[in-house]
Amino acid sequence: MEHIKEVLNGVAQDYRTGTLGTPSRPMTPSSPPRSKPLSEVAASLNVNPEHTFEALKVVTGLRDAVLSFRGVLKGPRFTLMVYGGVGNGKTHMLEASSIELYRQGKFARVMVYTRMLSTLKSAISNPDMDYQDILNNYCYAERLIIDDIGAGESDTDFGDKILEAIVCARHGRELLTIMSTNRDIDLLPERVLSRLKDKSTSYLVLNKAPDYRPQKARGVGLL
Repeated sequence: MEHIKEVLNGVAQDYRTGTLGTPSRPMTPSSPPRSKPLSEVAASLNVNPEHTFEALKVVTGLRDAVLSFRGVLKGPRFTLMVYGGVGNGKTHMLEASSIELYRQGKFARVMVYTRMLSTLKSAISNPDMDYQDILNNYCYAERLIIDDIGAGESDTDFGDKILEAIVCARHGRELLTIMSTNRDIDLLPERVLSRLKDKSTSYLVLNKAPDYRPQKARGVGLL
């Protein structure tokens, strides 16, 4: 526990002084071989190959979110956070973004936030893992897609400090960052929220679509 506190204090100090590392060697490729069909690279992208924008039925409350995703992929804004209830298509849109980027010859794996934090925590006590290298990869990868921020108790002090480190570093370098959360956005770290509310750089969009899972269970698919 003391070790984790030391790491968090170090991250905070690095951001106050503007000295949080530098981009290190990427842990994931910046562009995959375009000759491979999506079905062969879906696992590497961590996507369901059927979760495309074309397959997404735009139900009531979803239109603004879809337009925001299309907008961030086109630019010039480079940050997007979609928030709202569960089961209403947020993960589908993140995976669709990864697929759309792959079609353009760009690699962007869909990362699950709880797993990112688990990897970092493991690196703190594992001498065979480079904590700073892993964090730098999250901060400086050319493109980053993060799903389920706040899920699985990732809304802890550790989770919020890492989120702040990632978002601040990437925002300052205008790196494409797409995220989803079920959290009350007003409870996000202040420095994260201030960047998300900057309309010149970011989309902060509420997904108003209903939970489709109960209807899916009855054989009525919304997505």
